[in-house]
Amino acid sequence: MSIPRLSTLSVLTSLCLAPPAHTAEFRSTYSETLNCPVTEEGDDAYIRECIGPGNVRAVLQYVEGLFGVFYLPMSGKTPLQREDMLEISPNARQPYGKMLEWRQRAGDAAPCVAIIRAYTTKGEVLVLNELSTGNRIALVKTNQQARTLADRACSKSTTRATAAEAESAPSIQPPALPTENSSVASAARIGKERFLRVYIQTGISGAIEEIEQCYRDFDRQPSPAKLAECGAIDLTGADADRSVMGGMPDLQQTYLANDRPSGRIAAGMDKLGLDEDGRQAFNDELEATIGIRVAAPSQAKKESGSVFDFSQ
Repeated sequence: MSIPRLSTLSVLTSLCLAPPAHTAEFRSTYSETLNCPVTEEGDDAYIRECIGPGNVRAVLQYVEGLFGVFYLPMSGKTPLQREDMLEISPNARQPYGKMLEWRQRAGDAAPCVAIIRAYTTKGEVLVLNELSTGNRIALVKTNQQARTLADRACSKSTTRATAAEAESAPSIQPPALPTENSSVASAARIGKERFLRVYIQTGISGAIEEIEQCYRDFDRQPSPAKLAECGAIDLTGADADRSVMGGMPDLQQTYLANDRPSGRIAAGMDKLGLDEDGRQAFNDELEATIGIRVAAPSQAKKESGSVFDFSQ
């Protein structure tokens, strides 16, 4: 049975979570979901990203009557499958509540559990995710149940970063730059690290901008090392996007889909004038370093359609 498309997001009459008195050990902060930017949008589908304490990001995904949430960077390699998503009530004004709660231990810089309300076909539920892994730990009905389970999970968590430690360490440190004489392997390691730093801070859109800038730098001063750095960012970005959007290929970024990164790497090797042996050696070293396959040029697929084409 198809589920009618939800109406435009509207203001609810009450908050998602009524914040009760907190204990001395735990505290809560909140993100207003309707103020979180929409990063992807299509016919009966959209994605919002909310940034919480400690730069943890919640990705709120609605697709054709289904709602799912995952958290970055801890869930970056955990695909969100359709069966993991919740079916939203056709009578709901929106799929999830106005407030996303971040539960923290006193003195910690980052939250340990996130809680959001979802309006499902089985009634309202609170969705709890433990943030050291990003795994969902419970679906409960009441605020008290959610708080009890959240605080229990926070007590068991072993990752504690103090606010002082977070302030003393920069959120992003610039990676070392490869020199013209760097090996393909060392440049690829730098590229992979560069992607991870940017992705954690700005998400996939920021990573794509980083890839584009890297190739512009390569065009100005071509070298095998620079191509290896750009190729590592490109391939790692595509791999992360596939993992996050696993089971829903139509939501993958067009720029990173269908072996397009491999096509850009092949174009770079053309610019360098590498022969077949040189291409094979380059690809072998790049693949061995980052653990991701470089597709043959003949496998690259033509760009077509929208990332939100749900007609198939």
